[in-house]
This record gives sequence, structure tokens and C-alpha cells, in this order.
Amino acid sequence: MFILITFIILIILLVLLHQNYNKYAHGLRERPSYFLWLCTRFLDYKGWTTEQYCLNTNDLKSTDQSGYLTDKDIPTRNQSRPKMLRALPHRQLTQQAPDDIMYEMHKHMESISIPKYGGQTTNDKFLLRGSSVAEYTGADALFLPNADEKTFGKGEFAHLHSNDGSFHMILHPSDAKLLMDKQWAERFPLHGVNFLNRIQVPESFILLYAPQNENEVKIWKTILNAAIDYNRDIRKHKH
Repeated sequence: MFILITFIILIILLVLLHQNYNKYAHGLRERPSYFLWLCTRFLDYKGWTTEQYCLNTNDLKSTDQSGYLTDKDIPTRNQSRPKMLRALPHRQLTQQAPDDIMYEMHKHMESISIPKYGGQTTNDKFLLRGSSVAEYTGADALFLPNADEKTFGKGEFAHLHSNDGSFHMILHPSDAKLLMDKQWAERFPLHGVNFLNRIQVPESFILLYAPQNENEVKIWKTILNAAIDYNRDIRKHKH
């Protein structure tokens, strides 16, 4: 009898867990691993998956007077924020990029970078393109070459999610705040987290919402250029 009761309880728990997973994955264009789902439950416990947490800009401060974007560069986004899964993975559930826009984004990334093999180049002027290190579910990423192995993403500073067109990137804190204030972006739920005192997720690691049309692709390119300049300058200052 004890074994039967234990078996029934186990079945009920498995059904409830599966229902919870399906609720978490509903609306995604991918099927995340159960490991990411379990990690998300921990983020829920910490309060890192709420809209309030991911839209908070109070601690986005910089010693610089300004960033790489100006108020004139970035108009206010003309629609509400998309419905989001603020978790692992961090994804849009609505307002995904159309296929032709996604194709244009991929082609632009190809036009400004070279393929990444070992990550080393003869000088630092190149950008490298390869599979994301920071994004476990797959994404095309841009890297600075000759990166320190201990840096976040091993030189990765941006990547494109091919399932929705959103874009994670590291920006100057002032630029990140500007984009969030104008409803173009939000922060990654793990921003600022230090993993085992070895790798720090930047405070200004943001998700830029997917472009919806040609005009928004132009804005995306402007923002990407700001990310490139900022990350290159950060490395110069470290050296």
C-alpha cells in the first residue's frame, strides 16, 4: 500500500511539473530544456523575472557624462512593449520580427564581421561572427577578437535570437537607460550577477526588442554601432 501511495503521489507531482513547464514554454518558438526551466524557477524565487526588475534603471549609472547615443538618435517607440518571457531564455512572445527583417539583420551582421574560428586576429580592428557563448539555446553572435578568456562571453558583446529577432547586447549604461526610457529595451534578468566570482554579467546587458520594419532596422543599426564603439573603447581603457 505504501508503495502504491508513493507511486500515485509521484505521478501527480510529475503531471504538475509538466503542466508548469508547458505554461513556462507557451508562446515560444523553441523548446527550452528542463534545465533552463529549473533555473527560471530559481530566478522567480529571487524576484529577477518581474517586469519591475527588468525595467528598473535606478542603478544604471556611469562615470562618463554621456553615452554613444543621443536623444535625437532614438525616437520614442510607437507601440507598447511586447509580451515577454523574462526568464531563461529571455524572449519576446509577441511582436517578433518578420522573416525579411530577420534576414536583413543577419546580412548586416555578416557585412560587418568575419567568421570566428579560434577567436584570434592579427589586429583588433576586426569583428568576429559565430555561435553565441552566452546564449545556450543558439544565437548568432558578434565578438571582439583576441579576448581575455575570463571576460563575459569571451569577447561576445551582442547576439541575435533567430526565433524572435530580439537582440541582447552590452551598451554604455547611459545608452541602456535611454533605450529603456523610450521603450526599446529591457534588462536581462541576470544583469549584474557574478558567477562564482569569475564572470560578471554586465549591468547594462539589455534585450533590444525585435525590429518590425525597415525604419526600425535603421534604428537597430544605430544602436548596434553604439554597442560596437562602447565595447571597443572599454577594452582600450582596460589595456
